[in-house]
Amino acid sequence: MDVGHMAIAAQAVEPHSIEESLRTLRAIEESKSSSKGLRDKLVALEEKLATGQLHLAVLGQMKRGKSSFINALLGVDVLPTGVLPVTAIITEIRYGPAPEAIIVYATGGLRESVALSALADYITEAGNPGNKKQVASVEVAYPSSFLESGIVLIDTPGIGSTHVHNTQTTESYLEHVDAGIVVLSVDPPITEVESQFVRRIKEDIPKLFFILNKIDVVSADEPSKITEFLENELSRLHIEAPEIFQLSARQALQEKRQPFTHGEISSGLDAFESRLRTFLTKEKRQVLVRSVALDALQIARTLKFAASIGVRAGELGPAELEGKRMALDRLLERTATEVRELQILLRQRSTDILVRVEKDLKAQVEGHVSEVQQHLKRFQEQHTKETGRAFGTLLEDFLMREVETVFQNWRIQEDEKIQAELDELSSRFVAQGNSILERLEKSAGALFEIPVEHLSISCPLRVESRLRYRVERVFYSLDSFLLLLPRFLLRPVVLRRMHNNVSLLLDMNAGRIRYDYVERLQASMTQFEKNLCAAITMVTDTLNSVLHAPQGSAQKNSVTVGILDSIVCDCSRLLT
Repeated sequence: MDVGHMAIAAQAVEPHSIEESLRTLRAIEESKSSSKGLRDKLVALEEKLATGQLHLAVLGQMKRGKSSFINALLGVDVLPTGVLPVTAIITEIRYGPAPEAIIVYATGGLRESVALSALADYITEAGNPGNKKQVASVEVAYPSSFLESGIVLIDTPGIGSTHVHNTQTTESYLEHVDAGIVVLSVDPPITEVESQFVRRIKEDIPKLFFILNKIDVVSADEPSKITEFLENELSRLHIEAPEIFQLSARQALQEKRQPFTHGEISSGLDAFESRLRTFLTKEKRQVLVRSVALDALQIARTLKFAASIGVRAGELGPAELEGKRMALDRLLERTATEVRELQILLRQRSTDILVRVEKDLKAQVEGHVSEVQQHLKRFQEQHTKETGRAFGTLLEDFLMREVETVFQNWRIQEDEKIQAELDELSSRFVAQGNSILERLEKSAGALFEIPVEHLSISCPLRVESRLRYRVERVFYSLDSFLLLLPRFLLRPVVLRRMHNNVSLLLDMNAGRIRYDYVERLQASMTQFEKNLCAAITMVTDTLNSVLHAPQGSAQKNSVTVGILDSIVCDCSRLLT
């Protein structure tokens, strides 16, 4: 046994911490040089543990007081309240030495630093109606002791509003969330929409807290009755012993500014903060460890399966071993062929979706050209006095509104159709990927008479928009000699040209939408394909490394199996 394996073996004597398990898995992987994807995965898991960040999402319907609750936690008005928020914008708040807000735009990932006091200009309907500024997300830094321990607070879009994509944006973000705070209130305690939302997310988020907000607007005996009602409703949703905290976020923020005096009723926030501190000091680590242990368990089982085949290979005679190697080679080749065929089918299905989008887009443009031309005629009748560049600015604003009217609701509906297709697509292709992996494992296990613990693939498929509409500047687009015309002649020329160019204007924006969908789908499909194939590739690469290992590796493999068996036990223990 070489020094490296002796060092690894020594670690198997005592139970592994998750960090020790990851280091041991890396040492085993490096000794076999089996898979770059596996190596990258292990590095990512180590980094996740090292940063220690925990993403804590604040969830709930609009007007429940989510932003007020976040401000109360931070003790200062960071987020605007009492106004209608812009739909589908995620705001992340993390610790920073000085207050700062970064606006991340949907176009090209452009980032802009703004003052916290200016946030309302970007994340409210009053400051950014219809998200005309095309804000994708907001990142806030604030020197709060609450955030200093590695908490990232996430303000999510209100669920269950008339904007369906709000709920979709929130649910698509859940894979990044480690724990959630569901904000409810007394008016009413919980709606059917909220019940359905909680039912969907309870399996995806390791820990949920429930806030019953606005208790200051009801009589003193009502909160306990409402809490009892909530407990029964959450029990119906199979949430055992839900943690529900009664409080008033509005009153809590006032308390942070000016502590209440003796005799005043507490806001209730202190009880939740106390529970949260316990969670952060004792349970936050457990949530992270469980998340990492789940991935480490799959890696350890894969390496153990391959090492077990290596042990069995060392027990065979040369002729029998060569026959089994050839059979395993054929099995790996067949698996590689199946994966390539799966990739081809996946790409073809992506093309089919784009063809359908193209057809829908063409119909949308053709169905609205005459309508926009009629609106332009009405605009001309309503603005008879404006001339020159002032008229041009009015016309540009009008055309932008028309473009948004034609495409914005259509795109929401189209996104819903696409997401439904992608949900079905990911479910079907994940099932096919799991079938390929299961056949490989069973066949390889049967060939070398090794028991199999089936590994599974799980990966979502989602798209995010990066689109910004465009209207050409009216006067910039005119021939220079036309600008020399008198104003009374220039106006009809501009309107006539705009009337004739309505089709071109809609086609130009349709082209931008088309490119946006192509870019989004390709990026999503590429990531999905990578995730889908990763588990299969991890197994095939590991088997290949064992298959072509030098003679006399049986003893090393035997030691490795023992170590990995210990890691499997340790990771399983962390998950119970």
